[in-house]
Amino acid sequence: MEPSTDHTIRRARTAPTASGEEVGTDRVRTVERMHRSVPDRIWALRKTPVSPAAEQANEHVAAWARSHGLVRSEAAERRLASMRTGDFAARVYPTAAVEDLLLTTDWIAWLDFLDDQNDDRRTALDPEGFEGFLARVADVVSTGVRERGVEPDGEAGAGPIGEALTDLWTRTRARAGGRLGRRLHRHLMEYLAGNLQQAAYRGLGHVCDLTEYGALRRAAGGILLTFDLIEIAGGAELPPSVYYSRTYQRLLTASGDVVCWTNDILTVEKETAAGDLLNLVTVLRSAHGSTRSEALARAQDLVDGRLDDFHRAERDLPGLCAALELDRTRRQALTACTDLLRAWMRGHAEWGVSTGRYSCPPAGPGDLEELIPGSADARRTDARCTDARCTEDARRADGVRRADGVRRRPDT
Repeated sequence: MEPSTDHTIRRARTAPTASGEEVGTDRVRTVERMHRSVPDRIWALRKTPVSPAAEQANEHVAAWARSHGLVRSEAAERRLASMRTGDFAARVYPTAAVEDLLLTTDWIAWLDFLDDQNDDRRTALDPEGFEGFLARVADVVSTGVRERGVEPDGEAGAGPIGEALTDLWTRTRARAGGRLGRRLHRHLMEYLAGNLQQAAYRGLGHVCDLTEYGALRRAAGGILLTFDLIEIAGGAELPPSVYYSRTYQRLLTASGDVVCWTNDILTVEKETAAGDLLNLVTVLRSAHGSTRSEALARAQDLVDGRLDDFHRAERDLPGLCAALELDRTRRQALTACTDLLRAWMRGHAEWGVSTGRYSCPPAGPGDLEELIPGSADARRTDARCTDARCTEDARRADGVRRADGVRRRPDT
């Protein structure tokens, strides 16, 4: 076992819980099992340094989330602390200046908070309401940020999610040029659209088709948005001729799939328990009529294949530099961004085997804040709902919650 992972397991064995007790052997076994589930070739990637500001980022994001109302209960605060979001950012943006690391940590936390709202069953029962909420979130960045003390249109209706995004967008635009800002905006809109499509799939209990899974997973995972932040946090803004080149797009999509699909491998147990069907292992079970263990092996092979694609595209970079006649500065920027894509693939896996975010069973109702305006009223309305349509919708949603994806035969 490699030293860094051995350190992770030792830390899991000795890390204190909220009550001051040591984590038991069950947690250690979970870390070891999750480590084994990650394809070996992820661990074979060259290690990158970890930012020394990781703990500062953990403390900062806790205060930032409280200040914007993203966490309000002790249970939610404990859950955020267990996620170690600052550790994640420190691994995937290892060369970022401190202020940039804090910004990227907040972005990762914001994406997680919105993802948690999508995981809530009420979004499946009320897709029109969720679409309206996401439209108000989009308005926060589409209609401009604060100018002369004026609130952007739509922020009030987007609640804490919108308030936190206003802060993020203001800080991000101060660091991004016009081209990068427009690209960030486009990828944020794609992320919101992916969330809505994901909610629609969940509401119907549909498993995504394998041929469309890659694009939907990248969109709903917000991976291209977080890759854009590479150019702020340690890389440099790439010119359109480089960013939109076939070679660099291959690097982006291959590394994005590696991260998203590794995430699926690490979270399949948790997501199955929650009835979440947007997972590569579940999609493969549906496509091939296989057991979970067989689908897991297929998923690991697909990750390896995308790693091959990344390395092939990487070998084409000198030809791209020559074809575009890039000067030394732009070559260095391209190298830095490529190195950080590699850091994302390995750093995400290193964080993923130990974070509390991927724990199973999923977080209970007390651990998640209701961040969609009116969601508490929706909960009460749903509880009182007695007409035939509501009863059927609730029954279907509960079935999705318990679903294992496709249960054609028992696992072996």
